[in-house]
Amino acid sequence: MKNLKVYISIAILASSFNMSGQQVSLLACIDSALANKANIQAVKTDFEIARLETSAAWQRFLPDLSINYNYRYNPLIPAQIIPVGQFNPVPTDEKRPIKFGTNWQQTAGVSIYQPIIDFTINSRVEESRINEKIKNSDVEEAERDLITEVLKSYTTIWLYKERLHSAALDTLRTFQTRELITARDDEGKALKTEINRAIMNHNNALSDYHGALASLAGEKIYMGYLTGISLDLLFDGIFDFTPFSESIMERNISELLIDSAPSVRNLMFREELLRQQQKSEKAVRMPTVGIDGYLGANQYSDSFSPALAESWYGSSFIGLSVRLNILSGTVSSNRLKQLKLKSQGIRAELEDEISYVSTNNSKLALEVKNIDYQVAMASENISLYEENIKLEQERYNEGQKNSYDLLAEEIELRKQIAAYNEKQAQLAFKKIELLINSGNIYSFIEMLK
Repeated sequence: MKNLKVYISIAILASSFNMSGQQVSLLACIDSALANKANIQAVKTDFEIARLETSAAWQRFLPDLSINYNYRYNPLIPAQIIPVGQFNPVPTDEKRPIKFGTNWQQTAGVSIYQPIIDFTINSRVEESRINEKIKNSDVEEAERDLITEVLKSYTTIWLYKERLHSAALDTLRTFQTRELITARDDEGKALKTEINRAIMNHNNALSDYHGALASLAGEKIYMGYLTGISLDLLFDGIFDFTPFSESIMERNISELLIDSAPSVRNLMFREELLRQQQKSEKAVRMPTVGIDGYLGANQYSDSFSPALAESWYGSSFIGLSVRLNILSGTVSSNRLKQLKLKSQGIRAELEDEISYVSTNNSKLALEVKNIDYQVAMASENISLYEENIKLEQERYNEGQKNSYDLLAEEIELRKQIAAYNEKQAQLAFKKIELLINSGNIYSFIEMLK
């Protein structure tokens, strides 16, 4: 029996006060998860594509340079009616049809167009920038979801460590009670039912201890999946639970940062994109101005002679090009109305989402405060029950109390501990929910650095 008592004491020390091994911090777990999860890399790829699209939109302001060449045969040479009589010394009204061109013609040259003013390009660039924001928001949302999962897992490990420590103490306490009743039995002063109840209490405590140990191991395995950290480090390392202290958590979860709320940011960017698309539709009606130029030569011959000498004639021009779209096949006004209606719908949805996030934040803050109070009361009750059990054990040992009162106190204490563990878990996860809803997750991470 003494060996069992020593074993339990060692288990308590090993599970609660292990001071060897490499530290496993919450920040290290978050950084490792962000660097190793494939879904984060996939979303980042979409963001990089959006950046390239923005760069491509800007490149539309670069000169448009092209080389043109064609060699064609003209089976019918077009003719023009020329007033040849006007060229006589005495002008007449004589007119003759005269063909211009030859049967064979080559054209080679270089064309260049440099846009100077093009509102459609500017608008498309802005659209690409907003789309880049949306893709970046998707990256942030994916990262935020992963960070939340790591934070929940790290919190669960903390809760299981606390539960394991509590279960170990409970196991030691029930063992002491069993020893007391067994000693009374040796003196012939205890009933068999008393001994059986003491053994059952101790067995239940041992079962809870092994259950907490298995739950802790399972959660560490899940943390390894999330972060890519080796299981050896997770099982042998020391977890730093200081981020869950009141001074750090309370400082980062109360203030609402509405613009940082994921759902609000997404709607804001969507509404901004629709407004910019309306500008793009209007820009189609705006004039475009650019420099247009050409440098080349034409060859004319009556037979197929690609290399015929002295048959090439130069051609070139450069000038200002102004274009104003008056009418096109696309009904721009209809498209514009659609975009306005969509924008109005998104704006209404955004206002409703802001109201919901704000209301939910107040509700979560109130729930955190309420559960926090319940946890404090449960903790105080446990301390009182533990004190009572010590007194009951002393009185029982002195023959002043029967075992049933002592065993009943132990059963009630275990119920209080289970309720406390449940409330502590509720409080921890409710704080995480408030941290996410208020948009303070990144400020919380900054506090860890």
